[in-house]
Amino acid sequence: MSTPQTRRQHSFILGCWQLDDRSWTSLPLDEVERVIDTYLAWGVNTFDTADIYGRSEKLLGQFLKGRTDTKIFTKMVFFREIPTAQQIQHKLDNSLRNLHRDSLDNVQVHWHSPSLDFAPLWDTLRTLHDRGKIRQLGVTNFTTPMLKQALEYAPISTHQVQYSLIDRRVENTMQALCLDRGITLLPYGAIAGGFLSDKFVHVPHLSQEFDHARSFYYNTMIDHHGGWSGVHQLLQVMAKIGKSYGLSVAQVALNWLHHQPGVGQIITGLTTHRPQIQQNMEALDRDIAAADLQTLSDTSTALIPQQGDIYSYERG
Repeated sequence: MSTPQTRRQHSFILGCWQLDDRSWTSLPLDEVERVIDTYLAWGVNTFDTADIYGRSEKLLGQFLKGRTDTKIFTKMVFFREIPTAQQIQHKLDNSLRNLHRDSLDNVQVHWHSPSLDFAPLWDTLRTLHDRGKIRQLGVTNFTTPMLKQALEYAPISTHQVQYSLIDRRVENTMQALCLDRGITLLPYGAIAGGFLSDKFVHVPHLSQEFDHARSFYYNTMIDHHGGWSGVHQLLQVMAKIGKSYGLSVAQVALNWLHHQPGVGQIITGLTTHRPQIQQNMEALDRDIAAADLQTLSDTSTALIPQQGDIYSYERG
């Protein structure tokens, strides 16, 4: 029988985009070390970063150096170019150096332009995987056709996708493909940048938020999924169900996501706020009944439109 700590260890990944001080408030080094130690104490031993997350890789490498009990998942991000084998090797070498590792636990590819041929990329990554420099290959924000094509070239183990009670586009076609091919879904955005939380239960009209993540990303996401009215109604149902279990709205959101088919570890964004860390980490300590999980799904379906494949409007 699993303990709460082992459940957290296997259920959560710490998302470390927030260590990029170009996009987020810059944290002093001693504060970064303290918060990483806090998550380790809660049983979280897997960390998610990317080569474009500013100083994130370097800080994780610095504070997790020599920790063989931890895993670091990183990303190679490609926008509007077809990289050469040398450029891919350069990215790999940079990440290895930043993370103080001899091999990378998981390299997740973000390929922004579906019209560009990514076969050469996968040829190179497959070679690096076969040599043991990359232990696991993954993707992030691939559409269903992109993932089908990538599977022709390389073994894909994970797919990082936005997935929450607001954004369930993954269920349209991607979820079935991943289940069929044994690909684990690693969801981010589970609480929609904080909108799926107690703070917004009594907010009938959403004003523009100026926090980076909300204004840049999640406000736009909500607009594309029918606007605030449906989300606000969903929050009332989440709050009612949460109250019957002694769970907050954010905990209900995480708990629901944990039970969805194909979902592995949930990526939760780094925060220095200890009560929020505790709330997130304890979200799975109580089980929500299947009937209530279904009510959450049905309410979301009825209130919030879910057209298209994943990462459709974000890609532009």
